[in-house]
Amino acid sequence: MPVALATGFCLLNILGYATVAVSQLEPAGTGFPFTVCAGLDTVGQKGDPGPMGPTGPSGTPGINGTKGEKGDTGPMGLQGEKGEQGAAGIYSLYNGTSCEDLLNQGEFLSGWNIINPVGMSPLRVLCDMHTDGGGWLVFQRRWDGTVSFNVGWNAYKRGFGSEMNEFWLGNDILHNLTSSGTWELRIDLRDFDNNMYFAKYSSFQVLGEENKYALLVSNFSAGNIGDSLTSHMNMSFSTYDQNNDMSGGNCALTNQAGWWYTNCFQSNLNGLYRLVQNSSQTGINWLSDGKTFYSYKSSEMKIRQL
Repeated sequence: MPVALATGFCLLNILGYATVAVSQLEPAGTGFPFTVCAGLDTVGQKGDPGPMGPTGPSGTPGINGTKGEKGDTGPMGLQGEKGEQGAAGIYSLYNGTSCEDLLNQGEFLSGWNIINPVGMSPLRVLCDMHTDGGGWLVFQRRWDGTVSFNVGWNAYKRGFGSEMNEFWLGNDILHNLTSSGTWELRIDLRDFDNNMYFAKYSSFQVLGEENKYALLVSNFSAGNIGDSLTSHMNMSFSTYDQNNDMSGGNCALTNQAGWWYTNCFQSNLNGLYRLVQNSSQTGINWLSDGKTFYSYKSSEMKIRQL
C-alpha cells in the first residue's frame, strides 16, 4: 500500500490514488506519532492529452463505384458575338474557261476571277492580265514570307495560303487543268535590288496523285535567267511527310519545302522566305542565275493554255 508521511489530513494524490483516508499511529518506544495515508480505490482527474502520434500509411483504394445516370441537359448558353462579314463575292460579266478566255472576252484587269474549266467545278483563280500578253493563271506566289511552304502532302494536294498574300493553288487543280490541252509555263523572279528575271517553257503538265504529281516540263523557250527546271523533268513531287526524291535522304525535309526534287535540286521556288538578301540553300533558289544559292525576294509561277 502506498504510504506518505504527513500530519493532519492527507490530501496527497499518491501513485494514482485520488483521495486518502488518514489514521494516526505511534510505533512503540518512539513517542512520535505519524500519519498513514490509505489510498481509496477511486479514479483521479483525467490528464491532458498526449502529443499526436505519426500518421499511419494510406489504406488501399476502394473499388470504383457504378457510373451514375446521365444528368439533364443544361440550359442553353448565351449567344456569341456576331462574326466579321465575309469578303464580297466576285461579280463578272464574263464566263470563261481560263484566264486567257476571260482576257479575250474583255477582262483586262489582273486579279481574282471565277473560271469554268471544262470538266471541272467553277474555280477561283488569280489572273495576270498584263505580263507577256496577259491571260496567265498564277498558281504560286511568294513575296512577303507570311505563309509557310514547309507543309505536308495533303496541304500541297488541296492548296493553301491567302489570296491577299502568298499561296499554292493545289496539285490536284494543277493536274486537272493541265491534263487537257497544251499549257506553257512562265516563272517571274525579283531580287532584292528589284531586278526582274523570267524563264519560259512551252510545255508544262502535272500528272495525278497516283503518279506522285510528277512534273512534265520541256522546251525552255525564253528568259534572261537560264534554265533550272528541265533537270527536274519526270520528277515526283515530295514533301517532308512523303519523300519521293532520288537522294538517299529526304530533300523536302532538309530544304523545308515541297518541290519536284531530284538529288536534290537545280531550282526550288518553294523554299524558306528570306527577309533580306541572302545566300541560302533553303531559300527561294534558281541556280542557273550564276549566284550561289541566291534567295529571291519574290516569285510567281503561272500557266497559260496555248
